[in-house]
Amino acid sequence: MFDDLNLLIVIISLFWLGAFGFYLYTSRQQETIADEVEQLQKKLDKNDGQE
Repeated sequence: MFDDLNLLIVIISLFWLGAFGFYLYTSRQQETIADEVEQLQKKLDKNDGQE
């Protein structure tokens, strides 16, 4: 009985580790995309001032 319980604990732990890893990956991607959008906005603002 405890063998099944141990397996369940391992599976749940792996799921939460994977979910946390996915969260870290997507949060870093979001920061990168936000920086790129900010750079593009600055370029657009700079070009609007030249026209």
